Amino acid sequence: MGLEHNTRTIFLSIGDGKITRRVKEPTGSSKQRTTKEGKVVNEEIYDAVTGIITDIKVTTHDKYGKFWNVYLQDGEDTYCLQMNYSGGYASAFLKALPNVDLSARVKLIPSMKVVDGKKKVTLFINQHGKALKHFYTKENPNGLPQMVKTKFKGQEVWDDTDMMQFLEEMVNTNIIPKLPKSGAPVTDDTPGYEPGEDDELTLEAQKVKDKLPF
Repeated sequence: MGLEHNTRTIFLSIGDGKITRRVKEPTGSSKQRTTKEGKVVNEEIYDAVTGIITDIKVTTHDKYGKFWNVYLQDGEDTYCLQMNYSGGYASAFLKALPNVDLSARVKLIPSMKVVDGKKKVTLFINQHGKALKHFYTKENPNGLPQMVKTKFKGQEVWDDTDMMQFLEEMVNTNIIPKLPKSGAPVTDDTPGYEPGEDDELTLEAQKVKDKLPF
């Protein structure tokens, strides 16, 4: 008879530049907030999450659209950090990903600041005691298509469709084959599975959010 250990994945999301873990009941360190659809939720707030990247998946939720799910292993703990497919956190993570040593631990640190009344978000990857630089930059795009301005419902918005397709192909071709790929499946009732409310909306994300009730 084979012996097995029960494993549990802790699902995390990002809000207001912080890592959030949704819990069913209040804990000594949790905070309550009300979502835009009027739902009261309990969340534990953290500055960062640390571990070795074991898997990266793109999943599509029937209600909320596409997400990146980044799995990290820290000892016996498994975490899944969920980010909107099209947004500032995912973009920053993916642009630095080619510079990551996939055999070593990383620290993922989200950040949010308000500039001219608008929220600007990013995500830093720290490894070996320093913050990693982006592999894809405006000065050295390394083949990455840039976002373009287009009109959506009469308003000018940034369209990152080509950029995100390029980055997803990069992950599938250059990153995933090097990972253990031990991520747990994500289902519709996974805790915390909803868009981060402060993610910048590009054209694709705006089309999705336009259909949501919050």
